[in-house]
Amino acid sequence: MDWLIYNQTPVCIRDEIARLCTWDNETGRGFPVLISRKGSVWYAAVRSEPAIGQLVSGTDASGSFETDATGGYTFAAVFLTRREGGGWGYKDMDETAGPVECEAPAKLLDLLSTTTHEYALDWRQWCRSHAARTGRRLKAGDVIRFPEPLRFSDGSEGQTFRVNKERFAGANRATTFFTCIATGADCRISRVMSRDWTRI
Repeated sequence: MDWLIYNQTPVCIRDEIARLCTWDNETGRGFPVLISRKGSVWYAAVRSEPAIGQLVSGTDASGSFETDATGGYTFAAVFLTRREGGGWGYKDMDETAGPVECEAPAKLLDLLSTTTHEYALDWRQWCRSHAARTGRRLKAGDVIRFPEPLRFSDGSEGQTFRVNKERFAGANRATTFFTCIATGADCRISRVMSRDWTRI
């Protein structure tokens, strides 16, 4: 689906995402079970149930999801959002479209029905891999190693780093920075929790 732009930003974006995940018609109904946000991307576990008397056993109409005893199933929806010229817009897709955004939390993934759809399976695995990476914790004194050397803006490179945490004057919390084992230089590493590294 293409972007849909509103003239005004909704009063509550979460409520708007919930509304977009809700339907009730002659073929069945749908509603969000869990909604989660990461930056400007919203993830929803959406329950789809057939109308009374239209129970489907085995799989949904597309053949992508296993249904339960009621004929219902739960799938993931992804909403990209942005503000534009005083308005607000979104672009939605479900997990079978193979979204690039893959930061849905594990608690949302655990609610989804079993699927055989290749794109959905890949997306779920990417999300779980991302959750595993970002769920790691770094302590002062840890030494981490990246699979490939990192290049910094001054042209230097490093692959193995010691983790430092220090609360600077006037700061409310400790700042994490890294010392390159090879050069001894202190540095910052952007998106460190999303990167591949091993603790040594």
